[in-house]
Amino acid sequence: MGYLIQLGNHLFQSPLSYYAGRGWDMAPGYEGNQAPDFYRPINPHCLFCHSGEARPVPDTINTYRAPPFEAEAITCERCHGAAEAHLHAPLPGSIINPAKLPPRARDSVCEQCHLSGEAGIPNPGKQLIDFRPGEDLEGVYTVYVSAGSRDLAGPDRLRVISQSQQLALSACARMSQGKLWCGTCHDPHEQPADPKAYFRGRCLSCHGAALLSTHPKPSDDCIGCHMPRRPVTDGGHTVFTDHHIARRPPPDTGTASTQKPRALVAWHDPPAALAQRNLGLAEIEVGEKVESFSLVMEGFQSLLKCWSQFPNDPPVLTGIGQVLMGTGRDEDAKGAIAVLEQAIHNEPQVASNYFHAGLASKAAHDSKKAAQYLEKSLQLDPLLEQAYPELAAVYQEMHDSAKRRQTYDRYVQTFPQSIQAQLGARALAEH
Repeated sequence: MGYLIQLGNHLFQSPLSYYAGRGWDMAPGYEGNQAPDFYRPINPHCLFCHSGEARPVPDTINTYRAPPFEAEAITCERCHGAAEAHLHAPLPGSIINPAKLPPRARDSVCEQCHLSGEAGIPNPGKQLIDFRPGEDLEGVYTVYVSAGSRDLAGPDRLRVISQSQQLALSACARMSQGKLWCGTCHDPHEQPADPKAYFRGRCLSCHGAALLSTHPKPSDDCIGCHMPRRPVTDGGHTVFTDHHIARRPPPDTGTASTQKPRALVAWHDPPAALAQRNLGLAEIEVGEKVESFSLVMEGFQSLLKCWSQFPNDPPVLTGIGQVLMGTGRDEDAKGAIAVLEQAIHNEPQVASNYFHAGLASKAAHDSKKAAQYLEKSLQLDPLLEQAYPELAAVYQEMHDSAKRRQTYDRYVQTFPQSIQAQLGARALAEH
């Protein structure tokens, strides 16, 4: 069980979670953090699969209206679409039944929360949370997975939100010609009282009772043998059910495979006009996350090739700008400023645009411009936590100790429990 922290109208993640059967431990993603704090922003996509309907403020990272949730629990509409017509006339056909959708749209209903892949890239003008049942997921965003995860003989890299991905690799799904889907085995409206017997019945409904005469004994726990619970790569010290349905599952080593993705492929292809854009953005996002220079540069080249088709697309501009500012070359940093200033022109009220432009200006050794942009980012969003230490570092480069001290004072006032803010303010006080 994870926890949120609310500061004003912003939501952040607690570094502590409660795990059934184990108690308190670090939240997923915090395991290697040497100074965990309570200020990891919670964006709308984080909440999409864990709440009924959040109320984010557009063009912000983690700002929400009051109250932040329209519905706290997952509602029927998450899988069945808008309910107005059904409430007016509750008859068959007046609301979406996922089982009756075409296979791609049917599977998309489940994949919206059970397939994270390595990255999800929204189409231009879209957000991940814009998906609605009845659509194909690719009409809103493209999920990219590691190319190696498509290799049946390759290393198995189980992730927390990979149930759809694992199921698609199974012989059961591949041989069903699209008939096997999540709803074949799961009743989304009810938890079985006896899971072992329930899922055994689901297996036998396809494989037939004749299997029992040749199956090794005991044969009463199909999922226990063929869908074991295994460690995951991205969920702390947790284990999840492996939906690969392997005939002979690999032995449980007690540790998760940590092989990093070297190449990405679309789970399902986006519209052809968006293929290069979306792949480029995914490669940069994942490359930065796993510290793969080659993957970042592949994404950068992809975006350069399609930039003329998306000259005012904020994600494309930001992606190109971030790569340029990270090369360490002054001329590239100056190019990044120009690109990111274009993003500011297109979205003048988005704080993160000014933050990125501030970082680019800092990389270009233009401290005055860096300070202006970082100050503007904090004016638009005073709880943009990462902007404070960057701004303080700029004022240090400018030898402006007064403004550096003021920045840390603001940092502590805004985030009074922040370890980084307290240490910075203390160091200045001692000098």
